[in-house]
Amino acid sequence: MIMNRIICNLLLMIFAVSASAIEMKDVFSAMPDSVLPTLTRNNRLDMIDFKVSGMKAEVNDVFDDKSTLDTLTADYLHITLSEAVKVEMKLLPSSSQLADSASHVICMVMTYGKQPIESKVTLFTSQWTPLPSSPTIPDNEIATLSISSNTLTTHPMQQTEELTVFKWNGVMFNKD
Repeated sequence: MIMNRIICNLLLMIFAVSASAIEMKDVFSAMPDSVLPTLTRNNRLDMIDFKVSGMKAEVNDVFDDKSTLDTLTADYLHITLSEAVKVEMKLLPSSSQLADSASHVICMVMTYGKQPIESKVTLFTSQWTPLPSSPTIPDNEIATLSISSNTLTTHPMQQTEELTVFKWNGVMFNKD
């Protein structure tokens, strides 16, 4: 009897932890259309399904242009919206209480243009509430997110100058 209770409690704890785990595919599918207006929710769901199935995750957006989900992991994605627009998103753990009770922060880097190329960094809660503390990237600099770590790297377009690396500390990006 006691053993059954222990096993039931362990199973409930495991289920609760796995049910609370958040993944990029869930966040991406729940993203409001206003964040990336060229991709509808159906476009995003199709991209996820194609990627998970091992197919090329390419859809026609609202302008009938091709958009491709290039990379999707549990906490990262990279999308090519067009020749001139690329989007990266990274799911970051939050060590502070967020206004909407979300447990994670989404860092979105939108890189646009052909020459010159520029990046814009925006932070959201995992419930898609914008956060005011988004890092500012100087003009003519490009930002990229790491797939394997919680870092944001910026560098000038000429790449002859040094990279600047910012590490996520649970609340904000700090210069490494």
